[in-house]
Amino acid sequence: MSHWDKKLIREQIDKQLLKLKNSPKTPNNGWVRTIRAALGMTTIQLSNRMSVTPSRVTRIEQAEIDQTLKLSTMNKIAEALGMKFVYGFVPKNSLEDTVRQQARKLALKRMQSLNHTMRLELQNLSAEEKEKEITDMADRILIEEDKELWETK
Repeated sequence: MSHWDKKLIREQIDKQLLKLKNSPKTPNNGWVRTIRAALGMTTIQLSNRMSVTPSRVTRIEQAEIDQTLKLSTMNKIAEALGMKFVYGFVPKNSLEDTVRQQARKLALKRMQSLNHTMRLELQNLSAEEKEKEITDMADRILIEEDKELWETK
C-alpha cells in the first residue's frame, strides 16, 4: 500500500475518531455499577440476569475499576443490562499528526548525527535551514515508508 493510500486511510479514520474526542470519562464507580444503579437494578437482579452469583457481579464491578475485566465479560454485562458494549481508542492527537510527529523524531535523530559530522567540516546550518531540512527529511521518511519510523520512542 502506498504512502498516499495510508495517508488517505488515516485521514478517514481521523474523521471518525474526531467524534469520540469528547466522549464521556469513565465514572469513578465504573460503567457497570453506574448503569446498573441508574437503571435501578440491584446486584442480585443483575446476577440473576447474567446467571452468576451476586458476589461475582461485585467482583466484576471491582475488576472494571481495576481495569482487569475481559471484553467478553463486558459484552455479557451489556447484554444483561439491555445495552451494547462498545470499546475503542480515543486519540490524543490525529493519526496523521501522530505519524508526522514520529517521522519528525526520527528526522531529528538523524539530523543530530549529520549535524555532528557537518560541524566537523565547519558547515553548520542556521536554525532556519535545520528546520527546513528536518521537515524535508520527515516528509521523505513518510513517503519512503521508512521501516525505522516506530523504532524511536
